[in-house]
Amino acid sequence: MRRAASLIVLVLAIGCGVGASIITYRLLRERQVVGNLSLIKEAPSRPVVVAAAPLNYGTALQVEHLKVVSWPADAPQGSFSDPAALVGRVVLVETVPDEPFLEGKLAPIDAKGGLSAVIPRGKRAISVRVNDVIGVAGFVLPRTRVDVLVSVNAEGDKSRAASKLILQNVEVLAAGQKTEKDAEGKPIAVQVVTLLVDPKEGEKLILAGNEGEIQLALRNSLDLDSVTTPGAMLGSMVQGTPPPVQRAAGPGKPAKVVPAVQTVEVIRGSQRTVEKFQ
Repeated sequence: MRRAASLIVLVLAIGCGVGASIITYRLLRERQVVGNLSLIKEAPSRPVVVAAAPLNYGTALQVEHLKVVSWPADAPQGSFSDPAALVGRVVLVETVPDEPFLEGKLAPIDAKGGLSAVIPRGKRAISVRVNDVIGVAGFVLPRTRVDVLVSVNAEGDKSRAASKLILQNVEVLAAGQKTEKDAEGKPIAVQVVTLLVDPKEGEKLILAGNEGEIQLALRNSLDLDSVTTPGAMLGSMVQGTPPPVQRAAGPGKPAKVVPAVQTVEVIRGSQRTVEKFQ
């Protein structure tokens, strides 16, 4: 009997201990949760203006594009708390919903909306006509990067036809269609790509488009390395003929183009001769 009574007392003691531990754990847990909630409620915050919808670059902000949210006190530098300060400003980059507006991503206050607002100082926007081949089958889109190549056929001499990489890592500002008139005055849709270049690059681009045929090469936007190429000539590429050499004719006189000369060694029995060909 005594042994049974001792076991009962032991079991009751263990049960009371476990119960007390559970109750203590729950009380501490609830106190911790309440403490965390109080910290969250007491955390300082400030209003920040964010985008209410997706926005394309060049968009002039209106009231419907803006909304105010509560942001932690360490809001991004250059953010805005008053929507009125943003009405009429132009965004320079594509903006996703709930993204804060920052001063560095906006055009100057006096800038107007549209493509001109996103052209950086010192740059120019030049449009070129393209087709599906030149436009890389529709993969040339705004904000992509391209190289520009030109093919020329000097004086109709196919052996002197050449191609050269003239511009590298050029940003595409816009790509789409515009309406022009054909020889009969009928409207036709023309594919146009607008490139962002500096004035010197613009001169090359216009000359290449007028004197030859241009081709756009799509490149990886993360590939910023420039390359140096000698260009390609049809004569040397197909026939193995080196390009003609230009020699100066004297002061004030135009250079003369001297065809390259190739030599061939001819062996006839024990005789060996060298023949020259232009």
